[in-house]
Amino acid sequence: MYAENENWKPYYEEMDPEERKKLYEAIAGETEDDGAGAFRQELLQRRYADPKNPQRTVDNFLWNILILPGFLRPAFFIKPLAAREVKGVIRELLLEGAESFDEAKRSAAYWEYRNAARRYIATCHGPKYAKKVFGIMESNDEEKLTKTARDFIKMTVTIPKKFGLVREMEIFTDALKDEFLSTSPEAARAYRKASYEA
Repeated sequence: MYAENENWKPYYEEMDPEERKKLYEAIAGETEDDGAGAFRQELLQRRYADPKNPQRTVDNFLWNILILPGFLRPAFFIKPLAAREVKGVIRELLLEGAESFDEAKRSAAYWEYRNAARRYIATCHGPKYAKKVFGIMESNDEEKLTKTARDFIKMTVTIPKKFGLVREMEIFTDALKDEFLSTSPEAARAYRKASYEA
């Protein structure tokens, strides 16, 4: 469904933004366009460009993954307000019109979102993640995994269903789910448990 172009595999495996930019230039210059060349470049620029400071590298896709679960908090009890914010995330991720993407564009988007999800998961192991008791006590590994699984359920199941955006978000949610499940058997179990609790 989301074929991985072997030529681009090192690019999608690399986590560092600056190294990814170099890999993009190298691979794009050495390989024939697979039909997703222009879109892949657009994804790269949208993900790492800071509109306020072009010289600064940011990760807009990681930021959108971080904020997405928050749209289910009580502060967003007004559904149209939350829906507007989620649609803003869809625009930021270049997912508008994703239902009509051809296979090359679908695959380029999917692997880019998996890379962003992998970077997000890497942030979920640090000592500051999922702190408890008013942010004083550090959570253990199992508690961190449980929280991560719950956030992934919110992003891949709850939010798309709640706001009627299942088809629009399908590539993104498939990528996030597949990346999380691929991390370990424990992650897959935690995801299944969180889906029952949702």
